Amino acid sequence: MNRAVTLLAALSLSASLGPSALAQSAPVSTSATPASTAAPAAPARVQAPAGTFVGQDRAGVRSWLGIPYAQPPVGDARWQPPRALPASQAERTTTQPGAACVQTLSVPGMDKQVRGAEDCLFLNVYAPTNAQKAPVMVWIHGGSFQMGAGSDYDLSVLAREQGVVAVSLNYRLGALGFLATPALDTAQGTAGNLGLLDQQLALKWVRDNIAAFGGDAQNVTVFGESAGGMSICAQLASPGAAGLFDKAIIQSGPCTAPGIMQSRAEAYNLGSRFAAAVGCDPADAACLRAVPADKLVLTRSPNAAFPGAVPFPPVYGDSTVPRAPAEVLRQGQNAVPLLIGTNLNEGTLFAAFVGDPRRDLNAAEFLGLNAVLNGPNAPRALLAYNSRTSGTRTQAAAASATDSLFACPSSNLARDISRFTPVYSYEFRDPNPPRPAQLRPTVGVPSFGAFHGSEIVSVTGTPSGLGNPSDFTPAQAELSRTMQTYWANFARTGNPNGAGLPQWAAFTTEQPQVLGLAPGEVTPVQDFRAEHHCDTIWRP
Repeated sequence: MNRAVTLLAALSLSASLGPSALAQSAPVSTSATPASTAAPAAPARVQAPAGTFVGQDRAGVRSWLGIPYAQPPVGDARWQPPRALPASQAERTTTQPGAACVQTLSVPGMDKQVRGAEDCLFLNVYAPTNAQKAPVMVWIHGGSFQMGAGSDYDLSVLAREQGVVAVSLNYRLGALGFLATPALDTAQGTAGNLGLLDQQLALKWVRDNIAAFGGDAQNVTVFGESAGGMSICAQLASPGAAGLFDKAIIQSGPCTAPGIMQSRAEAYNLGSRFAAAVGCDPADAACLRAVPADKLVLTRSPNAAFPGAVPFPPVYGDSTVPRAPAEVLRQGQNAVPLLIGTNLNEGTLFAAFVGDPRRDLNAAEFLGLNAVLNGPNAPRALLAYNSRTSGTRTQAAAASATDSLFACPSSNLARDISRFTPVYSYEFRDPNPPRPAQLRPTVGVPSFGAFHGSEIVSVTGTPSGLGNPSDFTPAQAELSRTMQTYWANFARTGNPNGAGLPQWAAFTTEQPQVLGLAPGEVTPVQDFRAEHHCDTIWRP
């Protein structure tokens, strides 16, 4: 098990908690019409270059769900770049989400189930009823590149209350999105990374069509969390994504830490072993294309050192991401205004489940995990992260992971990009955000704090698999409104500040300002880099 696998496992645990029924619930908002008295939805018809779509208009938001943005990637099109759909003359009803991309779904007490279909390249649009040239925000979902769907997130409150046109999308996951073998290399030079190409085609669709839905096609912001944030980070290093978006928001998703993305050689090695696991010669593309999709997602990847690890990370060294993102972003290529941040307690979500939740990690487990997480930095890390400094060994491991895999790489990325374009950095610090009932404290982690993914419910204002705004205290509800306004202001102008909001100073190399986001306390973090040991243990 290597450091990359451990990190990617951390990114995936939020997916293992969902998608849940929470993700499908009605939005909760202080200004929303109560469900019991809501008026019936009216049809919302729009004629776009891609075709005519009929959605719904309800409570000040028009929505179009399940719009296809590409031809189905099935049959011979499996493991091929996505192909644009020709414009349709037929009217299409878009009131229900399209299928999620094929993935496993863990159901307590049952074997793993398969969710979704290969024909899954759909997107969803939410717009204020009278939107005209509104800023556009495109959400890329997380889930360790193996789980999730755009429709797991309701963006209607963000659209209505912030006056933005919000879009969510699906992209191919797991082996179907990121498996790489030389036999599957495309004529365009892609090795794996088909999920990233799906995202690019969806963004092209947005540029070409969103004006018909009331959006400003020349003011598009991508935002995403975990694997979604990592996707955006990778897109910043992709020549094919240049010009497809104007601003970016990366939530807990740095792609520049060592080992986050696979080299092409590493991806080929993984792909060869996976091909053998499904009964194919790695050089036999026809055999791989004949494997049922269910078998592909249910077969354990050799990269999955333990449950939850990402099976197929994105790749650098192909035509999609030619060079390691850290190298590219240090040179300012594709630089756009950036809002970036992490959560104070990212690591608690996975550290709690590394060992037996009924007890703290023992000394041998802690030392082994420290070695895996921190590699050559392990001796120095032991001085800063231990049961004396953190309370328990499990919490010490969580703090180490938070700093080495999230806080410091994100801060380093902010520093590198701020040399070329405006950057705003945050840390979500709610000590007790809403969490799902199945996420219970353990002996080693008695409190999850601001865990990985816990900010999503505040950003969207609607339920997700990781929390429900109906559980907000008044101070948390106010923080959510503040965060939504910051995010939307940034999408509108490239600057999150606005009337009535606490001032958010830009991050610069000279003044690496980070805004702390906590209920009742939105204030700068005092020396973020020192707090997280970024210039000592985790110095770049």
